[in-house]
Amino acid sequence: MRAHHLVAMLLLAGALTGCQALAKLIPGHVTTTSLSSLRVAAQPGANMNAATALDVVFVYDQTAVALLPKTGPAWFADKAALQSGLGQSADVVSLQVPPAMLIGSVKLPKRAGKALVVYGFANYLAKDGQARVDLTRYHRPVIWLAPTQITVTEP
Repeated sequence: MRAHHLVAMLLLAGALTGCQALAKLIPGHVTTTSLSSLRVAAQPGANMNAATALDVVFVYDQTAVALLPKTGPAWFADKAALQSGLGQSADVVSLQVPPAMLIGSVKLPKRAGKALVVYGFANYLAKDGQARVDLTRYHRPVIWLAPTQITVTEP
């Protein structure tokens, strides 16, 4: 009987506080992103000295996750169709980042904390090696746009 009381108390505490940490203790809880802020730094000469289109995609439905491509070129080639197909299951933050530019704070969607996954797609002139970056488990990542690749670090 005590286990039932404990579960009831956890549910009540989670409902009253909205605390994500308590919600994770509840069986069946789906893990969401830890992302709370995002910065983007384009090095001098990034993307062969051209502005880089960067899309950060927040996905809220597991079925929609399977629709996302594995590379930036594939995302940008089918972007309109993908966004249409994803509908309310995703939010896309689109940026244009020139070389030697720092974006100190990217505005995140209001429901960003509920995303199951967060992926970054860069549209580099060089198509090779432009895999999507997974930002889901980062808390305050920095996306680095280099001359021919994209990387992520966390301070």
